[in-house]
Amino acid sequence: MGTSRRQEGNSGRSVFRTLFASCFHKRPGQPLPKSPPSEGATETDSGDSSLRSLPTGNPKPAPHISITREAPPTTTKHPVPAPVIMPKAPKKTRAATKKAAPDLSAKGGRSKAKGSLPLKYFSAHDGASSAKQQEADARKKQLEAIFDDFETEEDKNENHDSGDSALGADSCMRYLKAVGADPENYSLLVVCEIVRAQTIGEIAKQGFVEGWSEVIETLDTTVKPDLAAQKRYVQSRMKQVSRDPAYYKKLYQYAFVVGKTNKAMPMDVACAMWGMLFDAQIGHEWKTAKVNWLESWSKYLEEKFYVPPPNPDAEGKWTRTVSKDLWNQTLAFANKTLQDESLSFWSEEQAWPGIIDEFVVWCREKGVVVPKAKDEMEVDE
Repeated sequence: MGTSRRQEGNSGRSVFRTLFASCFHKRPGQPLPKSPPSEGATETDSGDSSLRSLPTGNPKPAPHISITREAPPTTTKHPVPAPVIMPKAPKKTRAATKKAAPDLSAKGGRSKAKGSLPLKYFSAHDGASSAKQQEADARKKQLEAIFDDFETEEDKNENHDSGDSALGADSCMRYLKAVGADPENYSLLVVCEIVRAQTIGEIAKQGFVEGWSEVIETLDTTVKPDLAAQKRYVQSRMKQVSRDPAYYKKLYQYAFVVGKTNKAMPMDVACAMWGMLFDAQIGHEWKTAKVNWLESWSKYLEEKFYVPPPNPDAEGKWTRTVSKDLWNQTLAFANKTLQDESLSFWSEEQAWPGIIDEFVVWCREKGVVVPKAKDEMEVDE
């Protein structure tokens, strides 16, 4: 999008790639618990528990003892009654069983009610989950419709082989303008971070849908899946850059994601990114009372690592790229210089990247900064 010499020569068509997996996974259903069996449902009837009267004598009942009377030998002249088996313990009579039935039923009813609670819970839970999934599906369709409005036939033809839907450079420009972003300043990075872009010049459909879904679900539930709401949200994030140091740092680090090629960022792209991020417009100007640090940093890099073109029709080249560590350490170094423009915080023993160490030396040689003299330090007498 015209952020570097090399990109300008290529009509601003660098590539966006999104690597995020879909977050619209339906939660697997949980098996419903089995209802516990009601108590007393399979009680076996022990038969008639009333005892037959004995034919002879009046024997005392022994409710707790089992007594078996065996038949006498056949030589006995007197008739012997049939053997009677006494129960070990008294059993409930039918009347007692019927009398206890209401209590058992009540107990069983309570057990049944308890058993039905998990069923009701999971039923309500599944209903809420289903409603939430339907809402997510409807939101996805609305976001896809917005994306489809910006996708052109040229975009579809370019991505025909891969099968992935993505907005090309021209379509990205139209979308940025629609949400009030400028491809030549930091607002470009604000949109890239929202739609999960992986490089400048292309917005993937998957990242677009997932990024805005995350905004609506977790970051700002007042945002609706329509273009007007997206524009309002982008504008609010642009204002947040200047007043929220944590968000500014996040945006700075994300700039490396969209600017890198393989594992490093081309130096020309890095210089363009630093120009976007160290800007007075967003309250993060890399400049102190006596030193314009961004200007000095750019001059140092160009002087040391840029090879001019042999003729006006050719392109120059950079002999150095920017690693992730150098990118992040540059922000830390910039914050230090804003607190101490004399660079007295720096020392050779510190673990700054070599390119920053050489920049400090360059600044002193060029007279950009004047180190504090030793006689200015306090000496104990």
